[in-house]
Amino acid sequence: MNSSRCLLALLLLCASGATAQDLAEADVVAAPVPAPSEDGRSYIRIDGGSASRLPLAVVPCKLLGGVEGDVSASMWAVLGADLENSGYFTIVDPAAFLEDATAGIRIGEFSWDNWRTIGAVGLVKAACSRPEPGGPIMVELHVFDVDAGVEMMDERITGGAVDSRRLAHRLANKVVEAFTGESGVFDTRIVAVANFGQGKEIYLFDYDGANARPVSRNGSINLAPGWSPDGSRVSYTSYRDNNPDLWVTDLKTGRHSKVSAHPGINAGGAWSPDGKEVSLTLSKDGDSEIYAIEPDGSIIRRLTRQYGIDVSPTYSPDGSTIAFVSSRNGNPQIFVMDRDGGNARQLTRLGGHNVSPSFSPDGRRILFAGRDEGRFDIFVVGVDGTGLRRLTQSRGDDEDPSWSPDGNHVLFSSSRDGAGKQLYIMTADGSAQTRVTDGKGSYSNPQWGPAAR
Repeated sequence: MNSSRCLLALLLLCASGATAQDLAEADVVAAPVPAPSEDGRSYIRIDGGSASRLPLAVVPCKLLGGVEGDVSASMWAVLGADLENSGYFTIVDPAAFLEDATAGIRIGEFSWDNWRTIGAVGLVKAACSRPEPGGPIMVELHVFDVDAGVEMMDERITGGAVDSRRLAHRLANKVVEAFTGESGVFDTRIVAVANFGQGKEIYLFDYDGANARPVSRNGSINLAPGWSPDGSRVSYTSYRDNNPDLWVTDLKTGRHSKVSAHPGINAGGAWSPDGKEVSLTLSKDGDSEIYAIEPDGSIIRRLTRQYGIDVSPTYSPDGSTIAFVSSRNGNPQIFVMDRDGGNARQLTRLGGHNVSPSFSPDGRRILFAGRDEGRFDIFVVGVDGTGLRRLTQSRGDDEDPSWSPDGNHVLFSSSRDGAGKQLYIMTADGSAQTRVTDGKGSYSNPQWGPAAR
């Protein structure tokens, strides 16, 4: 088999297989309940999502001068979408608002009863201004607990008018922080394979699928993107030189570098948390084995030595463990091993086709895609193999799961809508499943990038 067919066979392994046995299911919900913090405040406790959303009123930003109404409106549309996507809030319909538009944004300048009457539990008010013509936009943000009649946050946030979407994402992060004690992940990026009908390229997006821009532009087949730990580089396998080689693109400079070009497969680059090595699958010796290489491509060590296909390595957050997929015992299953390749053990056993492992940021759980009843669904399991749970069960294939940086959300691809694969996010308990791509292309292999720095 030539190298191109060899890589295609490897990739097809992760997208097909025999019908699996039934995988265990468990329904776990986590309702928002107050959790005391060190500062004595109460927050919504986040434990993988929320089964009941908090009614939140988001009042249009008061314009104090220098900010165009359409800029403010577009920012608030992004803010509202972010808060809905969080899975923790239901945005109260503005048509239900009783308050006069002239009401103020601080305590004493508005009536609590106007918000309690319509069922709002939380309230977001703000004022937008641009002190200097052409300068940055300043937002005075206030977040309130309506039931308690107290202010939870008073912040001043500044951002450029050119990138008002990012400013809206930062505001949404603050609102989530006010209610949970933990900043949101809206000012993050994702990377995925995008197919718009002219090959498969690696694309970069905002977390919500907006602001698409290409990482690769070679008109060939590009697959399996991976993030460097600082978010400055993206690795991927590309056929641009007629062999599945591993490339790295520097997102700041746009420079593309070929870092692994052994004959045969150079696929699935995953960066260690310390950035000192990248693990990938090489077939240079005949069998498909996992190796660790330097970021410049120099081989550090061979990690697997078992007959069968070993693919999809991913590091634990502390860098001590690698999860991967292996067919060494028959059908593909999730395995884990020490960073040096020792102490390999099988993690999943139920189901005949389990692929695409992803460690949670706390290192306690692993997401994967498992085939059940002829379709792929997203599952999560503890690193010790216990606590297996199904997170999705749709009409199509749900695949390629990836954790958000805070571990509260999951990004994945799905064919459920019948318009090619689209990207979805959900809370980590499987609720609030929301499509974030527009259906104009087909997307796969998404990876959620690190938190903004």
